[in-house]
Amino acid sequence: MEEPLASKIEKPVSTLLTLVAIFFALTLIAVTTFIGHRAWNNQTLLTQAFESCMQEAPFKNSTNSGSPEGNLNPENLQKHFDEFNEIFDRTGLPPIWNGTRLVPWREYHKESIQVAQQCHQQIGITQPQLQLRGTYAKPVWDPKSEIWQSEPPTT
Repeated sequence: MEEPLASKIEKPVSTLLTLVAIFFALTLIAVTTFIGHRAWNNQTLLTQAFESCMQEAPFKNSTNSGSPEGNLNPENLQKHFDEFNEIFDRTGLPPIWNGTRLVPWREYHKESIQVAQQCHQQIGITQPQLQLRGTYAKPVWDPKSEIWQSEPPTT
């Protein structure tokens, strides 16, 4: 017995719909990949430009600041641990050794964050946490972040 006419029509239509759906899915994947790749490259270029600009930041030259070993001895080690914990508890950020003493993170990087702000303006970065990659995308390097806008907590 012969197939009904409706059945003969449904088969090519469902095949055509399947092919159209696959085409649209592949097109969507290709467009998304292309846009994502462009965004990734743009983020990479901005990060490289920002890193070059940040070479002027004071913290970049702080590796010669000396090590704590010369100033620490077993008798006052507990004092330094306590000071570290006190600064960390008060500010929420670990202190940095500046060559002679422990300094709160915000105080140590105050000038560097001003350099970061100038670099953002020069390069045209408006949302560093979204536009940059790696360490420089963290809130502590965003001059507009809550860390820099609010007053440091005090005890």
